[in-house]
Amino acid sequence: MTRSLCAAISGTINAEDFARFERIMAEPQWRNAIEKNASLLYYMGDLLETPPVVAEQAAKEAQAFAARQRYDVIQVRPEAGGYVVKVSSAPDNMQPVSIFLTEKQAAEVLPPETMQAADQTGAATMTGVEADADPLVEAAAPVQTFGLYKVMEKGSGKQIIGYVIPQLMDIMTGQMVPQALFVNGSQYAMQQTVVGSPVGINFNLPATPNIRGLGAFYKSDGRSIVVTTPVEIISEVTVEGRKYYSTRLANGQEVQLARVDNLKKPVQMSPGEIAIPKDYDFMALDSPVQLEDGGAAQQGMGQPARAPGQPPAPMQVPMKEAQASAYPTMVEIRAWGDLSCDLRGPVFDKIGSGVQSWADGIFHLAAAGVPQNLATALLEKAASDSEPVRLFGLRPLSTPVERVKTAMAMSAVKLANVKLPPKQCLLKEAAALSDVASVDSVLALNFINPENLETFIEYIPELEETATKLANIVLASQMGLQTVPQQAAVRAMFAIESVVSALKDLQTHKI
Repeated sequence: MTRSLCAAISGTINAEDFARFERIMAEPQWRNAIEKNASLLYYMGDLLETPPVVAEQAAKEAQAFAARQRYDVIQVRPEAGGYVVKVSSAPDNMQPVSIFLTEKQAAEVLPPETMQAADQTGAATMTGVEADADPLVEAAAPVQTFGLYKVMEKGSGKQIIGYVIPQLMDIMTGQMVPQALFVNGSQYAMQQTVVGSPVGINFNLPATPNIRGLGAFYKSDGRSIVVTTPVEIISEVTVEGRKYYSTRLANGQEVQLARVDNLKKPVQMSPGEIAIPKDYDFMALDSPVQLEDGGAAQQGMGQPARAPGQPPAPMQVPMKEAQASAYPTMVEIRAWGDLSCDLRGPVFDKIGSGVQSWADGIFHLAAAGVPQNLATALLEKAASDSEPVRLFGLRPLSTPVERVKTAMAMSAVKLANVKLPPKQCLLKEAAALSDVASVDSVLALNFINPENLETFIEYIPELEETATKLANIVLASQMGLQTVPQQAAVRAMFAIESVVSALKDLQTHKI
């Protein structure tokens, strides 16, 4: 147990901790006691495996690193003593990197909403990758029941996935009103009817810790959900220990809103005051969009306009031939109650395929364009039905190495078909040119030849030796060599390794 505890805290040891330890070791009685205890020295080895870090410096480096890099997918997971942050570019150049941040470091670089979401759900995953519209469009109809749906943005035809609440509770009267709300954490729409195709169902609506701006209150017991009509929170004030919110309703009326214990639904206390149950959560509504409502959406897909009063016809399902072209964008998801899952299909052939935890599965799905709320719903559906779930329109994932290999192989094929003129002819043509840049361009054709390529390939052992020495320098900088910038050494090491990899690939496909 002692050894496991030492291993667990090894990543949190900082320079100040080591300084205090050195002061203790400077006292003879403590040094003798520690050196005589063989088991204590054995356990302390785990603490010394991870080099010391300065918390403030690590936080600044994390901020600078995030500013320099462009990450398309980010996941934050709570771990003992802090958070593990996993990032990667996506869907190309997938090269996930994880870093452990203490609670103090995380508070300096992560939004509090992200940390709270990670604590509540076990992982908070954000993605900037958007999946394409599913080429095998399912039948769509006006939404009648709560759930996750694929809907279409009006005008652009862009497909969006999110929650649809077909009826809302009037926050003034507590009565249900025929008003539909679409929300997915980044976009929302308020309209009479929303047309969509069902994806799944869960009740993990995007709650907002801070009650501010435009939003709606809601409550769920895991089997049903109630969402109020949206309101705008103007300000917050505390009177005699109770918080009141200056609130503007949809009709422009301004009222005071108070959160009260032991209420079952919102109650109008007076013409200017509303009480709402304290156990209702709040979700912000930030970016409005307009969705197709069943008329223009279907007409835009090649269907005839419907007569007034006629119910909307279902969207046409593409022909079976579309399956062949859609296959490269397909994923097959399996999941089990022990929170493990299995991702298969062309999207994850190069990275992300196989059995993994739900958190890792959600990370890979996010990199392919599936937001966390939808990924969670798909995993829950696969686990409850004991059947795989298929999804199309995703972005295939690949690593930088795969991209280099593909590019080099294609270049080799193209170069194999190029017939270069004799060297003497090129020298004669270059001598007749007056423009220096043109001369260089012509002479460059003589430079890329089999003899020079062989010379470049002969550099591989020396470059590998250089990369090994740089790795030693990186290790030394981690152990306290302050004069060498660690990030510069790391970049140089990876850059040389990329050159070596490319040259080895050239050696394989050389002409």
